[in-house]
Amino acid sequence: MGEIVYLDYDADTLFAEYNNRGKVPDFETLIADWDSRSDAIRASASNARIDLAYGDTPRDRFDLFLPDAANPPLHVFIHGGYWQWNDKETFAFLAKPFLDAGIAFANLEHTLCPEVSLAELVDQVRRGIAHLWTNGPELGFDQNNIQVSGHSAGGHLTGVVLTTDWAAFGSSLPANPIRSAMPISGIFDLEPIRHTPIGDPLGLDASSAAALSPMFALPRTKARTVVALGSHEGREFHRQAEAFATNCRNHGTDARIASIEGENHFSVLESLAASDGQLFRLAHDMLTR
Repeated sequence: MGEIVYLDYDADTLFAEYNNRGKVPDFETLIADWDSRSDAIRASASNARIDLAYGDTPRDRFDLFLPDAANPPLHVFIHGGYWQWNDKETFAFLAKPFLDAGIAFANLEHTLCPEVSLAELVDQVRRGIAHLWTNGPELGFDQNNIQVSGHSAGGHLTGVVLTTDWAAFGSSLPANPIRSAMPISGIFDLEPIRHTPIGDPLGLDASSAAALSPMFALPRTKARTVVALGSHEGREFHRQAEAFATNCRNHGTDARIASIEGENHFSVLESLAASDGQLFRLAHDMLTR
């Protein structure tokens, strides 16, 4: 073992904990399947609005899929990719069970690092959520029943949403614009990331890592929260999930863990993509009860 860089990890073992592509050799096959299914959703959705703007930059965009129901609740999804890869188009396949259940679905895009700093990316996502709440009646969904989820880095961004002081993003915004949340396979403490090659494009130091970590921020909304991950994810992802859920509960938020049996960092999303999936059922329950 080399020099310890974080907890009981040396640099190589810490990177192995967070190198999800290395842990799941067939991840490219999974993503190709998601792309194909997402193309099919965009082609078949009867009420899809693509690349709506919530800001001025090219990636200040979201896709909105509306069901036939009037004034439906809204599920917002934030994609992963360690803040530096991927785009919203790959994840439209997640919309299907929500639409089938009469729930609107929005895919929220953001600019990638290092084109912007992580602090700028975080505020971009916050502006996107603020835009969705403010324009809910015009866009055709219930602004008072918005749920946010995100996967991996999107799980981090979902955690950030829960710690946002919304008064800074619009005088009309309520203190709690989000009714429920589901960070999936999230990174809530960025300190270990900055000790791996994953963190190089993020340019974090100890101070900025702490400031941008929802683990160390006061949850400002009381949104019901399910902190989810696959049972086959590594020790660090389980540690982070348990610690974040505990922090939420310690500050009065209704938060629980959902470890999806048999799923890895990527395949866990299939539990959200199917109407009989455990994560979809949990999301549906939070939106309808």
